[in-house]
Amino acid sequence: MSLIGVAVVAGSSTHVLSARQARVASERPTGPVVDFIAAQADGTPMLDLRASEVEVRINGRLRLLRSLRLSTAAPAPGAAASGMGGAPPPYGTNAGVIVGRRFALIIDEESFVAGREQLLRNAVDGLIERMTPADQILIVGLPFGGIKVPFTSDTARVRRAMDGVAAQGTRNETGSELACRTRRFLESLDGFLEAQAGGASPLTVILFTAGLAAPRRDAAMTKLPGMCELLPDHFRVITAAAGAAHANFYVVQPADIGMNASGWKDNIAGSTSLGSDNPLEGIEHLAGVTGGTRLPLDAGGTGSLLRVARETSAFWNAELEPDPGDASKQRRTLDVRVARRGVTVRARPEIAFAETSRATSTTRPTVANLLVSRDAFAELQLRVGAFSMREADGRLRVGIVVEPADAGVSFDSVGAVLIEDDSRVVARWFASDATLRPLLGAMVVPAGSYRLRVAAIDKSGRIGVAEDAIEASLTTVGPLSLGSMMLGVARESGVGVRLEFGSEPTAIASFDIYGGKGGERMTATLEVALSLGGPAVVSIPLVLTRAGDTRVVATGSVPLGALPPGDYVIRGTIGLDDGTTGRVVRTLRKVKK
Repeated sequence: MSLIGVAVVAGSSTHVLSARQARVASERPTGPVVDFIAAQADGTPMLDLRASEVEVRINGRLRLLRSLRLSTAAPAPGAAASGMGGAPPPYGTNAGVIVGRRFALIIDEESFVAGREQLLRNAVDGLIERMTPADQILIVGLPFGGIKVPFTSDTARVRRAMDGVAAQGTRNETGSELACRTRRFLESLDGFLEAQAGGASPLTVILFTAGLAAPRRDAAMTKLPGMCELLPDHFRVITAAAGAAHANFYVVQPADIGMNASGWKDNIAGSTSLGSDNPLEGIEHLAGVTGGTRLPLDAGGTGSLLRVARETSAFWNAELEPDPGDASKQRRTLDVRVARRGVTVRARPEIAFAETSRATSTTRPTVANLLVSRDAFAELQLRVGAFSMREADGRLRVGIVVEPADAGVSFDSVGAVLIEDDSRVVARWFASDATLRPLLGAMVVPAGSYRLRVAAIDKSGRIGVAEDAIEASLTTVGPLSLGSMMLGVARESGVGVRLEFGSEPTAIASFDIYGGKGGERMTATLEVALSLGGPAVVSIPLVLTRAGDTRVVATGSVPLGALPPGDYVIRGTIGLDDGTTGRVVRTLRKVKK
């Protein structure tokens, strides 16, 4: 049997669009997209919202929702256990896409005094423990420290950067000094956010500060403003900048802030009113204008940012029906509400649609762009899977298979990458002819654990990205090695890949056996079970056929006619004379046709 017989995946039932419907959908103008977090009381994201439960108001006017889509920063709940009856999931889909979060850790260095740096390091350690391989962290010191580490998934670099953070604050700060420092910080924060504008995914800003001034005059009311006057406009510009950068704010502060600060300074006529010297009031002001959440620094450990990690592990994208006024760059107020008891919505108070709508993009997305993106795309539903085999020169090859959930879809372009845990791409593949069925590709990589990310664009312009966690390896059985099991159906030209089984009477299972000596005795059995370790429902002998000096192909037929729809574990077991055994498995999904 040829190695083109690939064993993998089947699909779940989905809503199928006709070709005409798909074309009309792709020609329909894209509406602006509003992202928001819906968190329960303990910070756990709400994952089962319906569009009918979400209300979006722009400038106070209720907008109609076209769609509501969940993005998760880890495999979607249930995705890892989506197999039925105890069988592992048979393939990867759009539902398993890991959306990488972007955390911007901003440190107000002039607000902290020496000796408090460890509070920040402890908090960041807690966040690092909750990161996924797709997440990235940037650390910047404001107003003068600059970027200490750019966006990276390398947690060791993040920790080294935090070790280099040095407090620059002064003790016994006057009100004027507090106001000047706050203005410097807000101006540098505005510049940082402007540089982050235009991203398609949310930016989580975690701002560490030990105190900010609220708006104050810095001079008596009867005199001209002092040089450290702090106006409400200094805060309001952050509102606009946060909206353009899709920034969700968490303001993290030591718990003892403001305990010894003085309040408003007035006389009975108000003639000497300056403002408050309480550094907590400016923090409250910044949280208010950004729609942010205040959190205390946990002096005892790493727990301060655990809520941030929980809340940001999933977010919602609400696509609105387009409106003629959406093309304007005018800032608008944003209000998102959810009709669920006990749910808190995190959303920015302002939005500028011209900055956020994909409809304004002048560049059509390409497969190469989608593969390096950190976003989820589910408009085009996909099924993807992988299998391991050995090259003639001994190298390990990972074969991949890609199929649309709707058999009537025609691909325009398809590509794939293999990603290591540190988010480094180790191999790429692009289809030379994306219309082939089945659509197969291959990449040569070292043995190891990888994340397979596949991107596809169909002829109508719809986009889909699917992922699957894979193990690139061969199974060792004494002196032998076993390649991955592959499933398919018999054809006149050989065995063809089948990603989903229905009314077919049989499925062909096969895998390669490498190494060993000619004439070596072995037993080979194929079993059908309901779980990895469960008893066999059916047991069938495998046929062994030599395909080269160091390669034997094991093949068997799985009877499907009598099996009800569901997932089944297909186990191929090889036994040697000395009692050594090994096996390879693949989940087969049968659906009702």
